[in-house]
Amino acid sequence: MTSVLNVDTIADKAGTGAVALTKQSASKAWTNIDMTTPTTNDSFNQSSINDLATGRFTSSLTNSLVNSDYAVTASGMDPTEASTASNRMASGTPVTASQMYIRASALDNTANDVPGSGLVAHGDLA
Repeated sequence: MTSVLNVDTIADKAGTGAVALTKQSASKAWTNIDMTTPTTNDSFNQSSINDLATGRFTSSLTNSLVNSDYAVTASGMDPTEASTASNRMASGTPVTASQMYIRASALDNTANDVPGSGLVAHGDLA
């Protein structure tokens, strides 16, 4: 037997707000940063970005995680796709429970500002 659940909104027990996603295995924050401008292209649970240097940014979270032991996944976009020498890589790490770090670079490890770099945080919300 197949069941279908069609709803417009799922509210909290009091009926006053959205249900918080806190214990399921889902991303608790993510951001897509254009390092060249610098601006946030899109995000979830991000309050701001901070341009530290070429190819280096921090992303501050609106809602903190429990501690700084969460997992961060990062990606960097190749702006030219002209050759494999222009491929980009990115690394991300937790800084604090409310901030994560990204560094984008070319394969030769030279830091580069890229138009699309992404960070995803997996952990438990505080």
